[in-house]
Amino acid sequence: MPQVVITGIGCVSPFGNGLNAFINGLHEGRDTEEPKTFSTENYRIHGVYHAETPDIRPGARDFPHALALQALTEAMDDADVERGRFPECGLALASTSAGWHLPGESLDPGRLSTAAEDDAVLLLKQGPGLVLAEEWRLDGPHCTTSSACAASTGAVAWAMERIRRQETPLMAVGAVDVLTEVVFAGFHSMRLLSPTTTRPFASRRSGFVLAEGAAFVILEEAEHARKRGATALAALTGWGGSSDASHLTTPSADGIARSLRAALTDGGRAAEDIRVYHAHGTASAASDIAEADAVAKTLAPAGGSLRATAIKGMCGHTEGAAGLFSVIAAVECARRDRLPPLRDADQMDPRCAVLSSATNEQSNSSALPALVHASGFGGANCTVLVDRPDVRQLESRPGARVVIRLAAQADSVHGVRTTLFAPAAEPSTPPRVSPWERTVAPDRVTELLAEATGAALGSVTLDLAERIRGGGLLTGTAFGGQAHHARMHAALGKARGRGVDPLDFARSTFNVPASQCSIAYGIQGRVESYIGGSAGVEALLSAIDLVAAGRCDALLAAGYDAPENRLWRMATEPAVPAAATVLLVEAESAAGAPAIEVAGHRRLAPTTRQRTATALHAAVLALDESDPVEEIWLDASGLTPGQEESFLGIESRHCRVLRSLAGAASPLDQHVAAMARLLAGEARALTLVTTAPHAASAAIRYQRTLP
Repeated sequence: MPQVVITGIGCVSPFGNGLNAFINGLHEGRDTEEPKTFSTENYRIHGVYHAETPDIRPGARDFPHALALQALTEAMDDADVERGRFPECGLALASTSAGWHLPGESLDPGRLSTAAEDDAVLLLKQGPGLVLAEEWRLDGPHCTTSSACAASTGAVAWAMERIRRQETPLMAVGAVDVLTEVVFAGFHSMRLLSPTTTRPFASRRSGFVLAEGAAFVILEEAEHARKRGATALAALTGWGGSSDASHLTTPSADGIARSLRAALTDGGRAAEDIRVYHAHGTASAASDIAEADAVAKTLAPAGGSLRATAIKGMCGHTEGAAGLFSVIAAVECARRDRLPPLRDADQMDPRCAVLSSATNEQSNSSALPALVHASGFGGANCTVLVDRPDVRQLESRPGARVVIRLAAQADSVHGVRTTLFAPAAEPSTPPRVSPWERTVAPDRVTELLAEATGAALGSVTLDLAERIRGGGLLTGTAFGGQAHHARMHAALGKARGRGVDPLDFARSTFNVPASQCSIAYGIQGRVESYIGGSAGVEALLSAIDLVAAGRCDALLAAGYDAPENRLWRMATEPAVPAAATVLLVEAESAAGAPAIEVAGHRRLAPTTRQRTATALHAAVLALDESDPVEEIWLDASGLTPGQEESFLGIESRHCRVLRSLAGAASPLDQHVAAMARLLAGEARALTLVTTAPHAASAAIRYQRTLP
């Protein structure tokens, strides 16, 4: 398996601009300050940590992008990568607050944007990533993740898999989050903010200080780095993801432990090998105790010399960017022989004593390997294993043939319908569609996703349903649950922080519909949320890759959206259906039942380049070079008329042009229709090319397998 190393780091943190300011600040700390973009007069809590950097003004339209650009530029310089030198480089960005930093525009329901399209894209969560890819001419794999405070470790995991699967030798992985009153009020309403400072695992902890910042790391295939003379700062050797499947806002020790164990297994390390644990450490009672319990169960019994730290004690909680800042701290504490302190370690809560061994006095040999963990609302967990750059490279796992056997669709017009490409021999008893006693009542988009998920689980054998629960649920959404965020903003206009419903805040993060489904149906495997119009297709691609890599043998991939969550739109954009589509992805069984086989796929950059049509055509040729398909379907939703005409002019075979509606469910429906055509024997093989506005593109080749 290709080894993944870090060759560049950059950041803008509450301590100022640059990596050195961040690392030095982790040992010195800083005082809180009043927010610069809103007043805290009517709040109990008043202090935050702003990202300090010259010439970037908080509250500006391009503020998230400007922070991210500063961090990316430093990381690229550190890795000695010139702009445009490696167009195959991809970009993964994580964020929870991007797109919400101008609430007067982005949280105004039903507003038609009159701004120029290039300007309006900054109001999208994926906006900073799209603009960065354009500015740096990065045409490799591209995605935006938004799984609450676990978003950036999820982005690291996704980027690692792109290099491991040899899709690209280079990935820029970043995260950006900025301070907004809506987010501040949300955490305030849940009583998670501290009036003084963040003291993870300490007896007198009182919550965290909310912060902002941007971070980037450059991931590179080790041999590629060696050949160009780049310095490998550390290796990323494993990752693990899980869902608590237990509660919307209270973390679970068992869920965190599953994530830790999965990262160890993936990286080929034993628990006793781990020298430093970089904790999520939010200084909230339930979260800290659950995390300490997970470490005690997973790492402490091994008897190794485990040490711990939690950087939020010094830099505050940077939301979705927090995990990536901890990855950077893990790399740098190994390079600089100094572990960031665990604030108030001498006043540790006895229930968290397993994490009480932090110290500043560390030698380089004892700082790696390290585990970096992050958790988010909904019970999302993702852990990354950071190791020495010279660590032994693991052997590749045996590959698996990937098939799709089932599609379940739910919408407000037709209800629920299920297509079995390979009928189950012994169908299970369908689970109740709405087992909501385990979590809060669903909104419409969550209920639609749950109906399709329940139909999928209820259409297969009990054994397969259990394997799916262990595999996970990957979802894509363009708009998430933003209606809840809009209600919070409206409440602020009436009663400031006192009018905000904490449940609205918990349900506003983009991953919560998937997380609620994982709670309702006991799905404990990987639960991740991708953002954008083609995000449902990315969920499908990621599911295909996880099965092909042997990470699991079955899981669900979904796309969903509802019109109430699209708070503003360009006047020319199509309608958003209230719909969810779920596909079952699994390894080919020995029995060889009829199914739709995934014969190949290619990820492509967002359709912003003049050469997009050529790139799309090249992707089709790469997929069917040895066995040309009979049909090509082009979802041209993300193409300009000129790009579409160019593609059709290049492509000489039969090409059917499609146009999806807005949201992440409709593009995935085109894939279901293509599979149904193959199932009916109307085509032998088919390649479907997906594009969407302001979103990555992809080409997937399907063919029907016979018994």
